[in-house]
Parts: sequence; structure tokens; C-alpha cells
Amino acid sequence: MNKIRLCCLLAAIITALTLTSPVMADWCLQVGQPLGGALGFFRFTGPRPTARGTITPLTGRVAGMSPAFGTATVYKDGSGLELGVTFFADAAEGQFDITLSPPRFRTGSGRASYGAYGVNRHTTAKVVACSQEP
Repeated sequence: MNKIRLCCLLAAIITALTLTSPVMADWCLQVGQPLGGALGFFRFTGPRPTARGTITPLTGRVAGMSPAFGTATVYKDGSGLELGVTFFADAAEGQFDITLSPPRFRTGSGRASYGAYGVNRHTTAKVVACSQEP
């Protein structure tokens, strides 16, 4: 097989795998009510920050392929990781502001809203395996 055919074959295989595999993520977060279910399942790219004083942009998705973006901040004293995220799903905006304390902890709480601006309802959150997407 010549090099051109081999390159075309490899490109076709990579394209097929990319189109049939789920969108990859580095870590996932399940937010409770008022979001919950698929609307509360977030996939984020990049590592979850844990170093003191770190400010990291967040990009990801929610409810299938809807965009989610925000900022993760580790408090200067290292006591917590605050996640501020805005997302759009089904033509409506949502937000959450959640703290995981300490930053390596897998559960936290905060406030969330969907379909109305502001984060006015209490919620909980848990870092989960990305394979658990509803």
C-alpha cells in the first residue's frame, strides 16, 4: 500500500472514531436541583484546578452539546474551589456558583438557576465519572 492510500485510510479511521465517540472531557460535575439530570451534568476540558490562588477558565458542555463556560478559582488559602458557570440549553440561560471545599473534595454546594438570570436556588454538586452522563 502506498503512503497516500495509507494516509487516507488512517484519516478515514480517525474521522469515523471521532464522529462515533462521545465528546471527551477531563472531568465531570453533576449538579442537583434546580438543574439535575442531563441539565445538571457538565463535562469540562482541562484539569480541575487545585493549586492555591489559581484562576482557570472553564469550557465544557451540558445537556448533550450545549455550551457551558465560566471560571474556576482556588481560594488563596487553599480552602475551597469556586466554580462560576453560565450555560445555554434549549434556548434558555442558566448559571451556577458552587464551592468544593477543600479543592480536591468531590462534593460541594452553592446556588443555581435555569431560565432566569441569577443564582437564587440552593443546590448541591458532585464530581463524578464522565461515563455516568444521563
